[in-house]
Amino acid sequence: MALFDVGGVLVNTRPNPADIAQIFGFDAQDHGSISLVDHAMWAHRDDYDKGCTDKEFWDRVAGDCGLGEIEEHTLQRLIDTDTERMKIASPFTVEAVRTLHESGITCGILSNAPHAIAQAIRATQWFNTYFSFAVFSAEIGVCKPHRAIYRSALEKLNIPPKNVLFIDDRQENLRGAELLGMSTLLWDGSEESREILQRYGHTATSEI
Repeated sequence: MALFDVGGVLVNTRPNPADIAQIFGFDAQDHGSISLVDHAMWAHRDDYDKGCTDKEFWDRVAGDCGLGEIEEHTLQRLIDTDTERMKIASPFTVEAVRTLHESGITCGILSNAPHAIAQAIRATQWFNTYFSFAVFSAEIGVCKPHRAIYRSALEKLNIPPKNVLFIDDRQENLRGAELLGMSTLLWDGSEESREILQRYGHTATSEI
């Protein structure tokens, strides 16, 4: 079993603060406003990933930017802008996942993500083609690297941790998986990391 993080592994694009600033009514060329929006988004992202509602998150971001409560039509534009990027996965990573999938390795996702992002991922072609399992932080109220999210994944999979490889781009997230007995791979998007993943596929397949 191979469990993949999403941001920085499967999807490389980040929320674009310039797009959000424009939706808020700021000048999209105003670097000060863009910086303010970017800071506000990341200041509240952990709570969003833990399961707070779209409205709560974007109202907090807007409030930090000196704006009032978000109207419904603006909220939907913000959600759509944030989730649209999930449709395009990294071709490099997807090719590695495809190789594993075709060799008989079950692939899943274990990622910090709000409900809207989780829903968007589950609707993508790349997820439905290669992945059969997903655990998202918002759905259990805990983010990586807290060990509870890894435990939740293992309980749902009902397989020993030693049979799971977890792939993430952040060392602290790998540490949480290692403490529960999973194998890990620090993903940096290099050819070397893909080769390591391919070797894992060959080894795991030969042991089945």
